[in-house]
Amino acid sequence: MSLEWNDVVLKDVLLDKGYIRGPFGSALKRSEMKSEGIPVYEQQNAIYDNRIFRYYIDDEKYQSLKRFTTLPDDLIISCSGTVGKVSIIKDNDPKGIISQALLTLRVNKDIILPEFLKYFFSSYEGYNSLVSRSTGSVQVNISKRAVIEQIPLKLPPIEVQEKIVYYLKLLDEKIAVNEKINKNLEQ
Repeated sequence: MSLEWNDVVLKDVLLDKGYIRGPFGSALKRSEMKSEGIPVYEQQNAIYDNRIFRYYIDDEKYQSLKRFTTLPDDLIISCSGTVGKVSIIKDNDPKGIISQALLTLRVNKDIILPEFLKYFFSSYEGYNSLVSRSTGSVQVNISKRAVIEQIPLKLPPIEVQEKIVYYLKLLDEKIAVNEKINKNLEQ
C-alpha cells in the first residue's frame, strides 16, 4: 500500500457533472412552494447540518428540476452570505432538490471519500479555500465554478482516508456526547 499523498485539485475528484449549482431564482419561485411534498434543501441545511425543511415542491415541479436532486454522499455547500458551510447527504435523508443558494459536489468514490472531502471543507484550510475565493463586498457569494474547481487538495490513498475519517468521526461523537452532558448539567 502506497502512503504517498497526491497533489490534486477539486475538479480531479468530482464525477462528470459532479458540480451542481442550485437553480436560478426564476426557476424556483416562492409562489410555487408548498407546505408538503418534496423538500427543498436550503442554506440552513448546510450551515446547521439539519434536515428541517421550510419549503417543498410538488412532483410536477420536481420533474422540471430533478437535475438538482440530492443523492446520498452529496456534499451541499452554502454559496451566499454564510459561504462555505458544508453538510453531507446521508442515506436516510429525504430525496429533495437544492435551492439557488447551495452547491452540490458529487465525488468519485474511487478517488476520495465524501466524508474526507467534507472534513477538508470543515477544516481551517478547506473552509478558507472556499471563502478566500468568494466575491462580493455586501453579499458574499461563492466564486465561479472554474475558480472553485481549482482548489488544491492533498489526497492520501483511500485506505488512509478511511482511517482519518474513522478517527474524526470518533472525535465528533465524543464532542456530541460532551455537549449533551453539558446541556444536562446546565438544566
